[in-house]
Amino acid sequence: MKTIKLQMEDYDRIWVISDIHGYHELFLKLLSKIKLTTKDILVINGDSCDRGPSSFEMYETIEKLIENKLNIIHIFGNHEDLMVNAIDGGKIYYWYRNGGKKTIDSYKKRYDILEKHLKFIKKMPIAVDFGKYFIVHAGINPKKTIERQIPYEMLWIREKFIDQPLLKTNKIIIYGHTPNLDGKIHFIDNKKISIDCGSYDTGVIGAIELKTMEIIYESIER
Repeated sequence: MKTIKLQMEDYDRIWVISDIHGYHELFLKLLSKIKLTTKDILVINGDSCDRGPSSFEMYETIEKLIENKLNIIHIFGNHEDLMVNAIDGGKIYYWYRNGGKKTIDSYKKRYDILEKHLKFIKKMPIAVDFGKYFIVHAGINPKKTIERQIPYEMLWIREKFIDQPLLKTNKIIIYGHTPNLDGKIHFIDNKKISIDCGSYDTGVIGAIELKTMEIIYESIER
């Protein structure tokens, strides 16, 4: 899996969102607030599937937005990893136990589209590097440089990264994976921005714009 390197100055706005988990209607509402143009870029930091009701619609919408020439990059998350390992490797139980049944149900036996989406998922990068900011699903191993990270840690790491203030990089790490149960984006320290708003627990997804640090939220009406 590759890391995509981009320049911040190439875009008017750089929006980042994470861990939507099949909440397609929330995603559409957030997009309507962002008003993405072809001069902007949106980075979706993994986990668009599982737990929520509309994983099929998530990937279908993202692919269509890309076809319409919007700059959208979807990073590979640990739930995309679970999905690929279940379908290709037969590891069904662990995926089902972690929300995969909701994903299968959303496809309603449209297996041809599932296969198409799976090809899209397998091509996702493991991270996006904007120089100052490094966007990765779960985080990084704090004992290693960026260049020595391995995919498993970047998809699954939690406390070893979050609780360690010293990293072997000058970059600011933007990550999801570990939900913030207050439904907010958190600046953990001067090296970490945590953007998983806990969609399936809190009913909230959030997005941050990296040039202005503007933050917007969308939530389920309860």
